[in-house]
Amino acid sequence: MLQTWDASGRQTLKLDSRMAKFMGVASIGWNNTGSTKSGTISDSRFSQYPNVVTFVCVINGLIDIGGYMPTFTISGNTLTWTFPRDAASQATRPNTVFTYGIF
Repeated sequence: MLQTWDASGRQTLKLDSRMAKFMGVASIGWNNTGSTKSGTISDSRFSQYPNVVTFVCVINGLIDIGGYMPTFTISGNTLTWTFPRDAASQATRPNTVFTYGIF
């Protein structure tokens, strides 16, 4: 069993601890996908292992200023992103970079 401790003697890692598996990075928004309001990414690894937790993490982009940040859902093997506003303009489709994966 792999275990590590910090200088204070607190355990920081056990082999049975969950670790994130980053599966990809995507760029969406006006400069990347234009006026497209939504899109999908299919990846069989979302359901490859039992009891995994899927995640999406925005790593560059607006933090929901005025409700324009995209929303994300993962169902089965499909990640879906959607911009919530109907107007197709650069302001309502902010450039956003996100990573996704499992842990």
